[in-house]
Amino acid sequence: MSYREGAKKFYDLFGAKDDAPFYIELAHVYGDKALELGVGTARLAIQLAREGVETWGIDNSPHMLRAAERNVAEEPPEVRGLLHLEQADVRDFQLDETFGLVYFPSFSFDHILDRGEQLEALKAIKGHVAPGGVYAFELAHVPELTAEGGWFVQRKPLDESRLVVRTGYHSTDVERRIISVSLWYDVVEEGRIVERYYDGSDVYVHSVEGVRSLLDEAGFETLEWYGDLRKGVFTEESEMMVVLARPA
Repeated sequence: MSYREGAKKFYDLFGAKDDAPFYIELAHVYGDKALELGVGTARLAIQLAREGVETWGIDNSPHMLRAAERNVAEEPPEVRGLLHLEQADVRDFQLDETFGLVYFPSFSFDHILDRGEQLEALKAIKGHVAPGGVYAFELAHVPELTAEGGWFVQRKPLDESRLVVRTGYHSTDVERRIISVSLWYDVVEEGRIVERYYDGSDVYVHSVEGVRSLLDEAGFETLEWYGDLRKGVFTEESEMMVVLARPA
């Protein structure tokens, strides 16, 4: 996702998730030091830091990092002191740190479209997992890809007088396993559109076999494979794959 300067301010409005308990628990189990890949606005990283986890976050978007820095600045000193933000690309980053937990939330790994780049990212991640640590990540699960496209509309209140309407269209290239998404954000006040922003991206739809092959080639072994962030059993009907792995 490109997360342009204007559209980024609606990311948390439409991206709220109940994912913090899963990653907080993992962080406590694996030593209270974590690295978030694709940290975005630091929504999730801040929640880990509030629970006493030293949390680092990287993102390749300067727009998102500026938003993250503003959010971190609103936290008390004891939380700010546990947060570290860096601009870096997950495909080739190098930090002089290792972490008990490295995690890639919010289906963000799906935005790496090329298998070679997926492998490069996994190898970079492997180099940052501390001995005995784990890598946790989420992927969308689409049991059967079809070429059908479609529109969707979502509405969220921005404040007492303004509404944000997000309109999206998605189409699928079945052969390449890529879904293309276009998003328009309209800020509506008293029945008039007063602001409009566009964003969009392509995402790769992973298969179970493809993920296992990637992890094996990158030198990981799988520890757990869940169907949701409550550690539910993964089935063909699951809407997501939640994977825990460690360097083999």
